[in-house]
Amino acid sequence: MIIGSTALKYYFPDFPRDPKDIDYCVETKSDIKSTRDVEYLVNPVFYKYVAENTLDVKGMPTIDMLYTLKLSHMFWDINWKKHIYDIEWLKDKGCIVIESLFYDLYEYWNSYHSKNTRSDLKMTGKEFFDNAVVCEYDHDWLHTLITPNPTYKKVLKDGAEVDVSKDKFNALSFQEKCDLVKEEVYVMAYERMPKLNYKIAYERMLQKFILSHAPLWEALFILDNFKDLYKPTINYTKTIENGIKFKTN
Repeated sequence: MIIGSTALKYYFPDFPRDPKDIDYCVETKSDIKSTRDVEYLVNPVFYKYVAENTLDVKGMPTIDMLYTLKLSHMFWDINWKKHIYDIEWLKDKGCIVIESLFYDLYEYWNSYHSKNTRSDLKMTGKEFFDNAVVCEYDHDWLHTLITPNPTYKKVLKDGAEVDVSKDKFNALSFQEKCDLVKEEVYVMAYERMPKLNYKIAYERMLQKFILSHAPLWEALFILDNFKDLYKPTINYTKTIENGIKFKTN
């Protein structure tokens, strides 16, 4: 079955990138060799799902399936910027993630590529943040310099210092979810990349947050709403540094 840019161009003739070759998803590896013009990609999970569920065009995944496929391999830094552009573009076209397919594909990529190692949120705050970075200031205190009532406190699991609850996250408004992500990335970017321009640091930290730090379901929310989250809405470096001066003088 055809996937990749050729499939996207079929559904959306205005898709801005012309295919350089044709990508085929195949169920199992065979003796057929890829060429410069045709690439055969083994993915039994996607192949089976499409074969069992597609109702649109014979042999063609639906656009939501193709969107979900894109989302599923964003946890490995492979052509990341190209794929995140496609995700934003497809989201604007109204594409919707198929969550059951997403999680099955994520597990498949873990065996196909390498295991996607994610942060252990079950640690105490001190263990987690001291292990991750050496910083002069307490991580949670820096949060309060961004906002007196940090959004992360609304989603902490009962009794936890770092681990967050998916149910509590889902109960937030859309704006609160965005605030949660941005506040965390602001503080992490400030701690880890203090010498970079704040916009560049935010962009890099957001990618790292998706790749390895956020709970998988939160990372999926970020990817699915990347256009609302890809850049900072405040100069968090100035906000934090002004807050430190005020609090310590």
